[in-house]
Amino acid sequence: MIKQYKEFFLSQDLVDITPYAESIIADDLEAFVQVFEPFADEMLMIDPIEICAAYNAEAIFEYLINTYDYTEFINPFQLTLPMILVIFERENLLFDALERLPFSDEQYLLLYEFMLQTKEAEYFIEYYKAYGIAPDFKLELLRLSLEKNKAFEFLLKQKGFKKHLKHDAIIYEIIAYHQTMIHHIAFIDDLAELFATESFIPVLRIEDEALFKTTIDFMIERHLDVNHHNEFGLTFFHEALRHAAKPSYLYYLQEKGASPFFKTTRGYQSSHQLLFRDAEFTLELMRLIDFEAKDLFGLTLKDYDALQRKPVLQLLDILLVVKLVLNMDESAIYELENTEFYDLSSIHGVDPFINAYSVAVFENAAMKERFKDALDRQVQLDEVHALMHSLDDTFMFEADQALELPHDIIALEEEDYVAIAEFAKSHQTSVKLLTDGVELNKVGHLEIVFDSQGHIHRSAHIHTHLVDVYYVHTYYGIALENITYTPKVSKDQRYLN
Repeated sequence: MIKQYKEFFLSQDLVDITPYAESIIADDLEAFVQVFEPFADEMLMIDPIEICAAYNAEAIFEYLINTYDYTEFINPFQLTLPMILVIFERENLLFDALERLPFSDEQYLLLYEFMLQTKEAEYFIEYYKAYGIAPDFKLELLRLSLEKNKAFEFLLKQKGFKKHLKHDAIIYEIIAYHQTMIHHIAFIDDLAELFATESFIPVLRIEDEALFKTTIDFMIERHLDVNHHNEFGLTFFHEALRHAAKPSYLYYLQEKGASPFFKTTRGYQSSHQLLFRDAEFTLELMRLIDFEAKDLFGLTLKDYDALQRKPVLQLLDILLVVKLVLNMDESAIYELENTEFYDLSSIHGVDPFINAYSVAVFENAAMKERFKDALDRQVQLDEVHALMHSLDDTFMFEADQALELPHDIIALEEEDYVAIAEFAKSHQTSVKLLTDGVELNKVGHLEIVFDSQGHIHRSAHIHTHLVDVYYVHTYYGIALENITYTPKVSKDQRYLN
């Protein structure tokens, strides 16, 4: 995003659409004052201060910060003035702004986070030495600095930071994401409570096996119970079966006391946790895991694998798989909101359906314009030019017959559906709401058609697994008979296939 933002402000396109751009580029204050009308447009998308940053227009920059209040400025890309100056590397303007404008500590925290994400540690250190931060923000800044080891080491030497090494937020971040810094918290000898309440799945995804073992040893020495059932009803070993980067990690956990025979709190076996792992990973565990073990329903891993590939969708089969993935009973699953279901599935290693974009497609350009005139205030839709540019050849619709939904179809309210259906009926036309296809999102495709009689037809194509089928069926309101399910799994991906 930053690259595109910078390129746009240095392009001819900016000059073409902004009447005061040329005066700023020339840093001609007199000409700028004559042409700039700050309140002529309530939605000023391109603030002149941004163009000043792009072209280092010092005179006009000085005029703007003296005339207008930029302390709370934030552009549509959620960039503050100091962040914009960092992007264009205008240190002269940045120091000027920091010296003269009363930015809050919240804004300094945002600035330092941005620096730590986009610049070298030395860059951040230079500014922090000149402009510190209040004590209440030091914990969060220390956490953010973990991304840059040198910045982290620097802050530990500054007043008020080292004490935060004992804070759970710092301890968790180091163990979960910054294991090479684990020596900083070696003085802590008991983390049992933290291990019992937080998920350390990121540790299981460490690619470096030596680092993984060192981290596990550190955790066990500080009272990690590898057989404790967490809030999701899984042991650390169960989570490793779902998330571990290498099969050898499971054998190491067994050496450290983890039992492969413990069931989940809902009675699922260790073998069942492998349902979404590939053949190579699964086969490496033949000496450790009993693949014939049955759950409370009398089903083995092979049985669940077969359910995923049945040609006819049945709700009972779908629910069996979903209950296994979430380790929840049926009634609890029905109570989940769509975001809760999505988050829980992701935590358990299965990311449900999500599309890259959604569009409304009309029969012709005239009907698109009529729709905009009739429903633009109720149903928020945007032109597709930016979307076409970003997708190149993969966008398959005509720009003059399509509009982009700025959010997922799932966010549409019932009154939106009613309004679109009434429009289609009154204009004797059809309107289609479509998502991108499997070639882009690797999952599937949704289609909602409003016909000329005002009827709504929902359908979907899913190419992954039954969790996605459940998600689309339950939260997008698509009947099972209208879901085409063709899981694209090659024969070598699952050992049972």
